Amino acid sequence: MYKLFIAEDVKTVRETLVHAIDWHSLGIVMSGAFSNGEEVLARLDAEEPDLLLTDIGMPKMDGLELIQAVQARKPDIRCIILSGLNDFEHARTALKLQVLDYVLKPIDPAEIEQVLARAVRALKKEREERRELDLAERVSRNKLPNLSELLHGGELSGNLKKKKLVEQAVQYVKEQYMRKDLALSDVAAAVGLSEKYMNLLVKEVTGMTINHLIIRLRMEEAARLLKDPANRINEICGRIGYTDLDHFRESFKKHYGLTPTEYRNQLL
Repeated sequence: MYKLFIAEDVKTVRETLVHAIDWHSLGIVMSGAFSNGEEVLARLDAEEPDLLLTDIGMPKMDGLELIQAVQARKPDIRCIILSGLNDFEHARTALKLQVLDYVLKPIDPAEIEQVLARAVRALKKEREERRELDLAERVSRNKLPNLSELLHGGELSGNLKKKKLVEQAVQYVKEQYMRKDLALSDVAAAVGLSEKYMNLLVKEVTGMTINHLIIRLRMEEAARLLKDPANRINEICGRIGYTDLDHFRESFKKHYGLTPTEYRNQLL
């Protein structure tokens, strides 16, 4: 069974979520329903959940701030946003925070059930992958052949398997990073892992998340293109996978400490 926390400041909505859904049939235990983010954080160490379903608009601490705080303390907790706002900026921030899903109000218990059922399947897949790779590492450290080695005569250790998966993910990103619609789910599907576990593996081996890797490759290509005055900045923005010029400028300045224009002027 997976533990769930709910954060929702509207009492009627919170009670509907608690009582209108058969959590047990989903393999979920309702471990706490809270009216704001501070209450969630106060309970977090005493009873760590596997899943957090949180509203965005709450007093004291909004849902996005709560997710950031939760991820900083307990990065394995998977988060789902519940919001009455169909807002692009909120959705973009949610993507950056790698939330599992973004559900719009008014709430539909049937939709919530579907979303949580997907979340449970994702958690199961992540844990199975982690167990398999951890087992491979233990087998390798103890110098005992695992079933695959006995059948095929190979000597693939858990570390080598991880390295190979990461190499596949990195190579895919290098080939696809200029796609405007490139998403974490695309990279995960390319290597046959869940998004969460693939990100953990890539960060473990490279020190970067997939999103950081995509941004780094895009910024390096942008810097290369800026050396040629014939390449206009708005054209470079589109060529490296950005749809928003302001977002491109913001990312470039964060990476190099200069705007694209300032960077180009330094080269003149």
